[in-house]
Amino acid sequence: MRSYREHLFSLLKLAVGLGLLYLLFARLEDPGLLWERMVQANKWLLLAGASCYAGAVAISALKWGVLLRAAEIRVPVPRLLHYQWVAEFFNNFLPAQVGGDVMRGYALAHDTRRTADAAASVLIDRFLGLIVFMAAAALASSAMLLWGKPDGTPLTAQGLLFLRFAAVGSLGFTLLLLAAVAALLSRRLKRLAERLLSRLPLATYTMPVWQKLAQAFNVYRHHPRALALTGLGSAAIVVLTSINIWLIARAIHPGQVSLLEVLAINPIIVFALLAVPLSPGGLGVRQLSFAGLFQLIGQGYGLGVAVGLLQQFIGYLVSLPGGYLWLRGNSARKATAEELVQARPSPGDV
Repeated sequence: MRSYREHLFSLLKLAVGLGLLYLLFARLEDPGLLWERMVQANKWLLLAGASCYAGAVAISALKWGVLLRAAEIRVPVPRLLHYQWVAEFFNNFLPAQVGGDVMRGYALAHDTRRTADAAASVLIDRFLGLIVFMAAAALASSAMLLWGKPDGTPLTAQGLLFLRFAAVGSLGFTLLLLAAVAALLSRRLKRLAERLLSRLPLATYTMPVWQKLAQAFNVYRHHPRALALTGLGSAAIVVLTSINIWLIARAIHPGQVSLLEVLAINPIIVFALLAVPLSPGGLGVRQLSFAGLFQLIGQGYGLGVAVGLLQQFIGYLVSLPGGYLWLRGNSARKATAEELVQARPSPGDV
């Protein structure tokens, strides 16, 4: 029964994603023209964008490896890339409740028999990445507020309001997360934070999350270099994924969107996909985020939809090797299990 419900829920999520896409296309003045622009997009720029996407996946694996080494878990680079590509496949193709983070953590725990350390490394990796992404949004949006758009065109009233909200909101969220890190790394601040959280509403929900984070950070309290390198890796991922979006936009409409504008909205799109897991791979939610944010920065609703669709397609293509690696690993595990069963002596042979 549970399996049936899970499949039904997955189909419902897919239906939600497709429904969002339908609503997005229904608002377009000329869907045929948009499709034509996507088909005629510069293939070399799209290939360069795909290379940036693949580079971001590879860096994700390497920065995770830094955290693992700090926890004295030695994993060869090819194996790290294997884990990360499988995780990317799950992120893009399967329902959000499965998730790539769960899969890479499970695979590492299965191979190393260190379940707690594997879970801690994934949690810290995600947490630090979120801090860096929010900081990037704060810096880019603040830069546009101070110096305007790179092409010199004036900001619309909507765009100005959005950038103010993005700058203040992302900066506030970044400072909150940094304060949480400081509290988690300091025993005195951690005890103070626990006392405060226990007195707040919803403490029964927030305290378990806080305690899991605290256990994860305990492993890395004496490894500031590993945390710093992981942060630098996350910054490189922000840049690469932003260049990916910028190249896709240029492939469709050259010179329309600046890299600074993309840096301002890219972290917000990533946050939206994490916060609103409505469909597999963020289908529909991604395109809705792109369309809305592109419209707010004055670059057009239609272009946002097109960039969101092409980025999703590139994500599918780049992550396909992860699906192959996962299937091959499953086949190998089944073959090993069958060999063990066949090698086990029957009761009559004992």
